[in-house]
Amino acid sequence: MLVSRCRGRLWTVMVLFMQADTSFWDSLVFDGIDEVDVEAVTAAFGTVDVMARGRAAGAACPDCGRFSDRVHDRYQRRLKDLPLVDQGFVIRLTVRRFICESADCRRRTFAEPFSRLAAPHARFTTRLNHALEQVGLALAGRAGARLAAQLGFGAGRMTLLRRVMALPDPRFSAPRVLGVDDFAIRRGQTYSTVLTSVEDHRVVDVLPTREAGPLAAWLIRHPGVEIICRDRAGAYAEGSRRGAPDALQVADRFHLWQGLGRAVETCVAAHRDCLRDSLPNPRSTRRNLEGPRDTPDPVGRRADRKKAAHALVHELLAQGRSRRAIARHLGWGLNTVLRYANAAHWQDTFRENRPRSSRLDPYKPYWSGDSPRDAQVSPDCTASWLPSTLPSPTPWSAPTSPPCAGLRQPHRPGHRRCGR
Repeated sequence: MLVSRCRGRLWTVMVLFMQADTSFWDSLVFDGIDEVDVEAVTAAFGTVDVMARGRAAGAACPDCGRFSDRVHDRYQRRLKDLPLVDQGFVIRLTVRRFICESADCRRRTFAEPFSRLAAPHARFTTRLNHALEQVGLALAGRAGARLAAQLGFGAGRMTLLRRVMALPDPRFSAPRVLGVDDFAIRRGQTYSTVLTSVEDHRVVDVLPTREAGPLAAWLIRHPGVEIICRDRAGAYAEGSRRGAPDALQVADRFHLWQGLGRAVETCVAAHRDCLRDSLPNPRSTRRNLEGPRDTPDPVGRRADRKKAAHALVHELLAQGRSRRAIARHLGWGLNTVLRYANAAHWQDTFRENRPRSSRLDPYKPYWSGDSPRDAQVSPDCTASWLPSTLPSPTPWSAPTSPPCAGLRQPHRPGHRRCGR
């Protein structure tokens, strides 16, 4: 709120100075530019327009250099400048065209130059171009365009990219520590070589191939390299020896770890069979408990095996392990571990001692608590379908009528009968 009030007051003061004092705008907008005078200032629709013109009486011809003050024509340039108090700022500059009076000059007319304000044929001022270059270098295309919109520049992504591409290439000297490595332009097909300055962490140059010839030629053209931190390729070693024989060749940590990893991988792949025989089988515990599968399993060995498995599962449960972790540790199935974990006694793990579920309610055993566990159940048995009836003394006897017999309604014409 305080910032908005300050901006509003500043804008009010600036509006008061628009028509009254052009020298204020001359010192504000064209500070350090003596070749421009402000004629008028207007504000409308969120944009401030400054009318300006050239101050000099004439100009020199860019070809022959002869001074001329003979005006041929006038036209107006629209230059966009940095925003002012969240308002767009536009300079409408009146430019004069002069006539070159030299008979030997091929140029007949030339425009009045404003080199400190804007470049020829430019739509942005030099200050705004510099700001767009910094945004483009920092964020490039779409991200830079979003930031420029928030700052009030109103520049698109291609405008930022053109500003970056128009910058001259930075000049560099031969680095003391040179990094040499390859990179893929198209993986598996086209590779190039990138040269970096290890001390400055910047790219120095890019070579079209990763052969020894271009690297040696580059080192000969740029003497002064003392240390070459290179890839372990033989072509780079040969190029370094030919181009800089006095330079020390070293390897960085990445390539050292990469070479060590490849050596370990080659060694392990050569002794894979030995490692497979020496490593313990994750299912060895289960095989020890179950015994050999090709021999008949007596009843006593089966009981000892279930007792040992039950004790082992409950011992691992007491240690705080989950059932899935126990299954992964022993190499068993999850249902097997659940059967041993849910059984209170190891004898309950036998199939004949496990309770059977009824046909009407598969989750509820249909014998009562007084029924013997060793009672054999007939495959044709069915529990009583009436929920209010007491359990029959012989639970395996079938009812005399189907479940829907007492619930069937009398048939009415036009209605479907019960299908049961």
